[in-house]
Amino acid sequence: MRDFLAEMDALINNEQTEIEVAQPEFLDFQKVWVNYDHRKEIVGEAQRNGAVIYRKSESGIV
Repeated sequence: MRDFLAEMDALINNEQTEIEVAQPEFLDFQKVWVNYDHRKEIVGEAQRNGAVIYRKSESGIV
């Protein structure tokens, strides 16, 4: 299983530009994201295939 917490930390610290979450992984990602302190700084963009690409918000505020 992926370490979504580490991936979100890397995103917030500008060590990673995006996180792509496939449809089957979404619930696992959401469980971690919902308790993440900086979740409001992470914005998701839905894709046609059911995946979601998360990026750090440019403004830091959603």
